[in-house]
Amino acid sequence: FQTLRKTIFQDPDSFFKHFADFTEEQALALAHEIWTSINGKNLKENIEPTRARASLVLHKGADHKVDAVHLRKL
Repeated sequence: FQTLRKTIFQDPDSFFKHFADFTEEQALALAHEIWTSINGKNLKENIEPTRARASLVLHKGADHKVDAVHLRKL
């Protein structure tokens, strides 16, 4: 979100232009709120409950890069 705020959000034609003017504190608060209400909810309600049945689990770090792969024997 911070990278987007400093790049594409600077485009005057961007739908998200108003985010470029947020302070860092406002941007982080909004990013946290969005993650919690959408991604966090999906993680808790849909992804975590099915993890035990998955044959392959990818773990991503804070930078969104895969940092671990777990393959279950079938």
